[in-house]
Amino acid sequence: MKLSILFIDDDVNLLRGLRRILHKHREDWDITFMDSPLDALRLLEEKSFDVVVSDMRMPELDGASLLSEVEKRHPGTIRVVLSGYTEEKSVLRTIGPTHQYLAKPCNTEDIVALLDRTLALRGILRSEPLRTLAASLHNLPTPSDLYFRLTAEMRKEASSLRTIADMIAEDVAMTAEVLRITNSAYFSLGSRVHDVFHAVRLLGLETVRALVLSVGIFRQFDKPAEFAALVRDLDTYGLSVAGLARRFARDEGMPDAQRDQAFCAGMLSCIGTLVFFDSEPTKTREVLRRAENGEEMPAVERDVFGASQAELGGYLLGLWGFNDAVIEAVLYQSRPSDCVYADRSALTAVHLARVFGPRWPFGSRSLRPVTLDIDYVRHLGMEPRVKEWMAGLVEREAEDKR
Repeated sequence: MKLSILFIDDDVNLLRGLRRILHKHREDWDITFMDSPLDALRLLEEKSFDVVVSDMRMPELDGASLLSEVEKRHPGTIRVVLSGYTEEKSVLRTIGPTHQYLAKPCNTEDIVALLDRTLALRGILRSEPLRTLAASLHNLPTPSDLYFRLTAEMRKEASSLRTIADMIAEDVAMTAEVLRITNSAYFSLGSRVHDVFHAVRLLGLETVRALVLSVGIFRQFDKPAEFAALVRDLDTYGLSVAGLARRFARDEGMPDAQRDQAFCAGMLSCIGTLVFFDSEPTKTREVLRRAENGEEMPAVERDVFGASQAELGGYLLGLWGFNDAVIEAVLYQSRPSDCVYADRSALTAVHLARVFGPRWPFGSRSLRPVTLDIDYVRHLGMEPRVKEWMAGLVEREAEDKR
């Protein structure tokens, strides 16, 4: 069955160019082009599409508003912004209703690659094993009210960083956590940050949203002392991975957006483990025991639960509306070469951070939850550099055992 795609842009010449360059994909894609967002909404009432790609600036209805309507009426449709318009308020508003953002000008390969990887991601997140696992686990975590209010605020035309900061400031515990992390070694800013507005500007909106989600999720778990200690360890471990992922992304020359994505994904990289611990603590301890004895943790998790913690984490982040790059980095963190387009991205940084970062649980003598995907490293041409990191890691571990 052909993939159905709807392109919406009031620039008729651009649509004509897209029609021409995408003509060769007519055997695989059923493509519709429209220059009116209102006509497009009416068409969406009559026909469903797998993907909707919309321009941002249009006179009748802008792209953020259009995709918000698509999200409400057709939540299963993949939503993409294709635009050269990057004014802050409009970018804010695309965070919730948009799965991907493509900046103009872009070539055919960019569009095809984005659609291919997005569709592959959706296919995994909708897989039967993941659906079955999620349905079987009791007490799946729920994002906090602040998280939902922040997400909704980011979609408003009048939204601003000041508004976002004021909302966070209403929650004393969240304010303390945001300031603590902003001033921590994970960011190495060199000067103290004393107010939430400054912190939000420095962290970036996706990082703030991920932080609000993470703090809210970890607050929900009220267990015996032993479990609470493991949860605290897991929280600290996630922040360690996040900081290291951000550093890898910086050292590899990735743009700021990818550094932010790497930090978000690193911080949330073990959210699936947290859910496993809460729902099935005995089975989770069995997974850890088998991993300590030399079995690969993702394989053990699939054997015990039917899916790995990374797959469950990616599934949950998809439900909660995170950027596809963040979902991808969590989903493929253990085996990045399984990604459809295994290029250098936030996924690279998170994978390396989990390989070369601290052990978990802390104090473990033999357990590393993620092993190096050497095929992926070779594909990226990073093998010489990674060998140096590996030698340093072996040397540090040898010193630890003395």
